Amino acid sequence: MKIKIALFTVVIVMVTSNISAQEVKFGKVTKKELEEKFYSNDTSANAVVLFKKRRTYYEYNNSIGWELITEVHERLKLYNKDGFENATKKLRLFDQGGDQESVSIKAYTYNLKGGKIEKTKLEKKGVFNEKVTNNWNRKNFTMPNLKDGSIVEWKYKITSPFYSNIDNVICQYKIPIKTLDVKIQIPDFFTFKYLPSRYYPMKVIESKIQKNYSITSKSREGSAYKVTKTKVEYDNVKIMEKIYAIKSENIPALVEEPFVNNIYNYQSRVDFEISAYTPTGGTHKYYNTTWEDVTKTIYESQYFGEQLNKKNYFKNDLENITNDISIPSEKVVTIFQFVKNKIKWNKEYSKYTSIKGVKEAYKSGVGNVAEINLTLISMLREAGISANPILVSTRNHGIPIFPTKDGYNYVIAGIESGNKIILLDATEKYSIPNVLPFRDLNWEGRLIREDGTSTTVDLYPKNYNTKDLKLKAKIDSEGSVSGLLNSNLNHLSALNYRIENNALSEDELISKIEEKNNGIEVEKIRVTNKNNIDKPIIEVIQFSKDNQADIIDEKMYFSPLLFLTVNENPFKLEERTYPIDYGSIWKYNIRASIEIPEGFVIESKPEDLKIILPNNIGTFILQIKTEGNLIKVLSQTKMNTAIIGANHYRALKEFYSKTIEREQEKIVLTLSQP
Repeated sequence: MKIKIALFTVVIVMVTSNISAQEVKFGKVTKKELEEKFYSNDTSANAVVLFKKRRTYYEYNNSIGWELITEVHERLKLYNKDGFENATKKLRLFDQGGDQESVSIKAYTYNLKGGKIEKTKLEKKGVFNEKVTNNWNRKNFTMPNLKDGSIVEWKYKITSPFYSNIDNVICQYKIPIKTLDVKIQIPDFFTFKYLPSRYYPMKVIESKIQKNYSITSKSREGSAYKVTKTKVEYDNVKIMEKIYAIKSENIPALVEEPFVNNIYNYQSRVDFEISAYTPTGGTHKYYNTTWEDVTKTIYESQYFGEQLNKKNYFKNDLENITNDISIPSEKVVTIFQFVKNKIKWNKEYSKYTSIKGVKEAYKSGVGNVAEINLTLISMLREAGISANPILVSTRNHGIPIFPTKDGYNYVIAGIESGNKIILLDATEKYSIPNVLPFRDLNWEGRLIREDGTSTTVDLYPKNYNTKDLKLKAKIDSEGSVSGLLNSNLNHLSALNYRIENNALSEDELISKIEEKNNGIEVEKIRVTNKNNIDKPIIEVIQFSKDNQADIIDEKMYFSPLLFLTVNENPFKLEERTYPIDYGSIWKYNIRASIEIPEGFVIESKPEDLKIILPNNIGTFILQIKTEGNLIKVLSQTKMNTAIIGANHYRALKEFYSKTIEREQEKIVLTLSQP
C-alpha cells in the first residue's frame, strides 16, 4: 500500500518516551521462576504467561510514509508437557499490492541444569513461513529444548505499512496471564475508536503527550509515487499524541465449554478501528463508519458487484435447465442444485472472487465461496428470481464489532419472498434451501440489494433441528439386550449426518456408531435417503449388548434408556460469562419399548419428570409406563432458543443435571415367586 500525501512529507524527529514503569528485562530469567511448580492463582494451569508487554506506535519512513510498529515481549512458564503447546507462536502478517508486513524475532528457552540456568536459542531454521491466503502469511515457530518447568521467552517487532490497521490487543489466553502491560501511542493525525470486550473488560487509561515534529513540505509533479520537484521547509511543530494504556494482573484463563460459536468472540481484548486520517495541510480521508458504508464499498468491488453483472458464460446452460419450468420455487431448486454440481468448493473462504472471477470458476468447475454463490445469485436473477448476496462472518471468523469490510469473510445467497428470506449456500452439496451448513450459523448476515439498500438477516434456522429415535429392545435373563434402533434425522441433523458419514464405508460407520453408543454391537445397518437431500435420513440398526443390566442376587437393574442414557453434564463451570450457542433450535425425542425377561416383574421405576426452563427456553419430559412385560419410555428434550444468555447458565446447568440424574436412575426387576 503506497501512502499518498499530496503536498507534504512528515519526518518525525522525536518519538521516544518513557513508556514503561516496572521493567522486565528480556533474558533476565530467575531461578525462582524456573523452580516454580504451579501457578498459585490457578493450580490446574499447565502453563502461565508470567509477563506480556506490548507497545504499538508510529514512525515515519521517508521512502513509503507512515509505518505502524508493534513490539511484543512475552515470557511463559510451562509446568508440564500438557503446557508445551503454548510454546508455539503463530504471527499473522498482511501482504497486499506488493506491500507487506515484516517481522524480526528473538527467542530463548530456559531450563535449570545442575543448579544453573541453561539457555537455548531459537534458530532461524526453527522459524517457518506459511501461506494462509492470497493476502495473509504466517511466521510460525516452536521453542526448542522443552522440559517440565521450562520458561520460554520471545520478543518480536512487526513493521507494517498498513498504518490504518492496529491489531486487536489480546488480553486473555487459554492459560492465565500474571502481568499484562500494554501501551498504544497514536499521533493526532489519526482518529481511532476502540472497544473493550464486555465479557472480561479491560480498563483503558487515556492520556496525551506532546512531541516535537519537523515538517518537510514537498510539491509534487507527475506521479504521486515520484517527486520530480521539491521545495523544502523545516518548521518545528508540537504534535499531540494519544496514549491508551492497559495494565492488569492475574487474568484468568479463557475456558472453553461446549456450545460456543467461537470462544475467541468472548476473549478479553480491546479492538481498535480507524475512522479518519487527517494530515497537516493535506486532504482528509474518512473510513467506513457504518455497516451501510461497508456494504457499499464491498458491493462496488470489481471482485463482487461487477461479477454479478456477468451472465453470458452461463446463459445457454440456464436456458436448458429451466426451459420447461414455470413455477419459481422449482426454478430455485433446479438452479441451486445445478450450481452445486457445476462448481466444486475449493475450501477457500472469501467474500470476493479471485482475480480470474466467476467465469473461470464456472469453466474449470472449481471455485471459492464467492465464485460459487455469486454465480448462483446471477443465475437466479437471470431466471427472474429476486436474489441478492448476504455477507456473512462464519463461526470460525468471529462476530464483527466495528463496521469494517474485514468483518465479513463469506457470502451466501438470499431470496426475498414476501416477508421471508430464503437462504442458500451452494458450497455444500448436501444443503437445501434454508438449511445452511453449521459454519454459516453465526448471528446475523447483511443482505445487499441491487438498489444499494441493505438489511440484517437472522442466519439461525427457523425449523427445529430434529432427532427422533425409536428403540425396540429385549433384555434376557443374563442382562444382555438386543433389538432395533430406528433414527429419523431432519433439517440440520440430516445435513450434518450426510457431511460426516456419507463418505464412510459401512464398516467405518458401524465402528463409529458402536463407539458413540457405549459399546453396542451393530449386527446389521440400513441407511435410507443418504443422497435424497430433501428427505430425512433414516438409519436402522440391529444391535446387541452384553451386560446392559446389572444382576445382584435375584434382582436386575438397568437405566430406562439403556445405552442411550447420557452420563455426563456438558457444563462444568460454576459461572459462565458468554452465551450458550446451539446453532439452531432443536428437538431430541426417544421412544423406547423394552421387553423384560420371563420370570421377572417390575419392582420399581424412576418417577416421571417434567422440567421447564425460564421463559420457556427449553423443556424436558421423561415418562415411564408399564404394559404387562413391556416398559415404555418417552424422553423429550426441546430447546426453543438457539442462543441462551449467560444469565440462564445456572438454570441450564441444573436442567442438564436433573435430566441426567433421572435418566440414570434404575428400573429394578425382581424374580417373581413361583
